[in-house]
Amino acid sequence: MQGINEIVLDYIRRYSDEEKEFCPECLERGNETAMFRPKGDKITYDNGVKHVHKGVKKAAFCPVCGYSTLDGGTKPVTKDELEQRTAQIATENSLKHGAIGYLTSTSIFAKDITNCTFDNFAKDNDDRLKVARYVYKGAMHLSEGESTHMILQGHTGSGKTHLAFAAIQEIFKQTKYRVKYRKRQKGTNESADAYRNIEIVFCSWPLLMKQIKDGFNDDQIKKATDRTVSALQTADIAVVDDLGAERDTDFNFEQIDNLMQIREDMPLIVTTNESFEELTEKYDERTVSRIQAHSALIKFDDVADYRQGG
Repeated sequence: MQGINEIVLDYIRRYSDEEKEFCPECLERGNETAMFRPKGDKITYDNGVKHVHKGVKKAAFCPVCGYSTLDGGTKPVTKDELEQRTAQIATENSLKHGAIGYLTSTSIFAKDITNCTFDNFAKDNDDRLKVARYVYKGAMHLSEGESTHMILQGHTGSGKTHLAFAAIQEIFKQTKYRVKYRKRQKGTNESADAYRNIEIVFCSWPLLMKQIKDGFNDDQIKKATDRTVSALQTADIAVVDDLGAERDTDFNFEQIDNLMQIREDMPLIVTTNESFEELTEKYDERTVSRIQAHSALIKFDDVADYRQGG
């Protein structure tokens, strides 16, 4: 004798694709479970006359998790809706993988900071809470496509690098890993809105300067640094970490001068231990002026060095 679940599943197998409805609760967990919606007689009365309506669909329920439309919750998902949702999820995953892939393939990190978020930044005093809020606000502006230069300025160990990467994580979240652009329609002169993955690069500036020089004698290193330099010039958002900590050489100055000529009016995040006066002394007034263009300066002067237990 068949159990109730076997009867239900056998009934569902006989549904056509058009008739199938899918449990919204199971879909949230990544499972495509067809719901059971039995048909039966519905009795109504009109002026005392009884009417029997044959084959009327009853409330649907899920044989796996027990969800039922009797609960008044989310309606079941139709086959067409499921296909649209599946296509949407595939597109979203493609954009996410593209954005993360671009970041990881073009960036140079001095240490592993990929788990840094606003949530796990230590906001144990007013000064740390304040800078975290300012950086979060800056991330919102960058998410909206503004050409902001967010400058995180202060001493070593105050959390600038952590918050710079946290800003990237938040921008990913706010933009859903994508940016809008106009795409020409094939065979016409018309264009329409389309999306591509957002491109963000993170670069430890002193380490890049070292690796560029190492690449003079190593083709593999040169190939990697060329990719980073190109990304710094073209990415939707570039993060330059620890600017000013590299050695003072004409070559290093030329690199930052060239980059700032290109990114003067493009979104940028910079972390530095140096004041603008110290950066001007190290580079020159023109280069620092370009860094300051569209700038939102966030000072970490009062934030204690967490590495010293402050």
